[in-house]
Order: sequence, then C-alpha cells, then structure tokens
Amino acid sequence: MKPESLLKNKLNWEPGRNTTNGVVIGSIVRMVRNLPDYPFPGWSTRKGRQAVADVLLPAIKEIRGYKNAVCAEMNELTYGIRRALLTRKQLTPCMAARQDGCFVVIPQKRPVCIMVNEEEHLVIHTFRNGLDFDSGMNELLNLDEELQSKLEFAYTPLNGYLTSIPSEAGDGLQLYCLLHLPGLSIANMMNQVTKALEKLHVSISPYFSDSQDDTGHLFVLFSIPGPEDSIEEIQEGFSDVVRHLVHREQQVRQKLLGAPGLFLQDAIGRAYGLLNTCRRLSIKELRDAASLLRLGTLLKLICWQEEEHDILVALNNFVLDQATITALAEEKGDPSLCLRRATAARDFLNNHPHHFSDTAV
Repeated sequence: MKPESLLKNKLNWEPGRNTTNGVVIGSIVRMVRNLPDYPFPGWSTRKGRQAVADVLLPAIKEIRGYKNAVCAEMNELTYGIRRALLTRKQLTPCMAARQDGCFVVIPQKRPVCIMVNEEEHLVIHTFRNGLDFDSGMNELLNLDEELQSKLEFAYTPLNGYLTSIPSEAGDGLQLYCLLHLPGLSIANMMNQVTKALEKLHVSISPYFSDSQDDTGHLFVLFSIPGPEDSIEEIQEGFSDVVRHLVHREQQVRQKLLGAPGLFLQDAIGRAYGLLNTCRRLSIKELRDAASLLRLGTLLKLICWQEEEHDILVALNNFVLDQATITALAEEKGDPSLCLRRATAARDFLNNHPHHFSDTAV
C-alpha cells in the first residue's frame, strides 16, 4: 500500500454535547510496552530497531481486524504526510521525527494507531469521541491480552511494565483529552490554568503543536503517569480535573456573554464576517474564526438548520480537513492555498444554512 493510504482513516471527532457542553472534543488512551533484551529506540541502531519491528509487526498483523491495516516505515513518509498525521494526532511529535526501522500501523476501520519504535518499542493509541476513557481503555486491554499471548513484554512485579522513562513505569497507560477552551483563552486565563494543573500532576499544551501556537483555542490535556498510581486512580483523578475545567470554561463563557459592550458577540460576528467574505485566508485565521463560530453555535448566537451536534462535528472536521490539505500542499509550496482555503470557508457557510439569533445583537 502507498503511504498516502494512512490518511484514509479519518477521525471524526464528535464533541460530548450532553455531558460537557462541547468542551471535550475527544479522548485518547495511550499504552506503551517494551520487549526484553532490546535497547530502547532512542539508544538503538537501525539494525536493532528493525529486529524489534520484525518481532512486533507479525504479531500485530495476526490480530483480528489488523491483517489489512496500513503499515509504513517512517522513512517512506513525506514531510507533508507526517504533518497531516501529527495534526490529526495519529502520530506523536517524537514519532514524526523518526526514520529507519520505525513503523506506523493504522487499521482502516478502527480508531486506533500503533507506533513501533517511537520512544518505546510499542505504542498504541485509541481514540474516542467526547469524554470516554472506558471504551478506549477496554480496547487497549483486549489488544494487550492478544499480544501477550504471542509476545513477552519487559515487566517486573515491583515496577510493572518497564519504560524508557523510569518514573513512567507501571501500567504503561496514559490519558489524553482534547479540549475546546475559547472562554479561558479569550479571557487570558490559560497561563493561570497551566500553573494550577502542574500542581495536580496534569499538563496541558496547544493542540496544534507546530510553533506552539494556540490558535483555534484547542488544547490537549494529559496525565503524567507515575509508578505509585494505579490506572484506576489516574483515571479518576484525571476525570475530576477534566470536569473542573469544563465547569470553569462554562462559567467564563457566560461571564463573557453577559459582559457590557457585546465584546464576545462582536468577536463572533467578526469571525463570521471574515469567513463569509474573505478572499485569502491563513490556516491560523481559519482556526480562530471556526472556533468562534463553534462557540457562537453553543451559545445559541448562531442558529443552523441542521442539528447542533451535526454542525459541530462538521465544523471540527472542516478545520481538520483544511489542516490536512495545508500540510500536504505547503510541502509543494502551493501559492494558491490561501485562495482555495477562503473559497472552502465561504462554501462551507453557503452549504450549511443558518442565521444569527436576536440575542447576538
């Protein structure tokens, strides 16, 4: 299969409307495992990494549903494909920088990504919509059980599963949450949030990690594993942090909405005007404007003929599709990209009938 086939498995993030008011876009559970008697990828040679891959890849292919998964060595992937997969969270930044002897495996009909020789020998991510760690965790544990029937992983009763970072040994599981935080971002509260989270053994970073920009008001929240914590304790504590952030974001949104001067209403109206009339549009402008349209939808300032859930999913996918197109086109130096992106934004609004509510004025 061609490396481009990796992009066929799209992740259609659907926000958890009922439980988080659209704040939580998706959940990711990460599992890492290492083989005994092989150096970690960061210290191994190409021959050593290939030896690890020769053990892991056949075992992965034997699992039901993975026989026809797309598998590519990292040196086969162009810069554009790497950036596209990185934007969609189907690669980690560490994996995107890898080359010989490092492989990515993506099944066509499962929200799963497998990386061989990332920081660890085996890294598996499961993706779920909204705030849902349980089903992703169950899928990972089932995969782990099948792999353990074929392979032996580095494990000790005292430390658990061994990892390249000793402090992360244990269950080998980590939780991630994709969050839309326009209220906290607009109110310039993200630095305050970041410092508070550090005390809770949780970190947060911009979703679009290129240049560390936080356009689009999207963030990735992730747990920092430790050997003293069971995965049940990590999940319970992490979920509490997510719920607190959701509550705080909702509070700030309402405060901004009721502030004098129609500040938030004006920002949403300007974002709409930009997307509706622009002739050139940068990817950063698109991210910010689409974020404000999404916020306006949740606050009932913009009313669509479609169901709210459907239009939120459409907005999410439109931005991620444009990010994928951008990653692939920028590699070729396409000068018409800003023009085509502007046309796509106008077409999106034309194809989804809507109007502003009276409360937007």
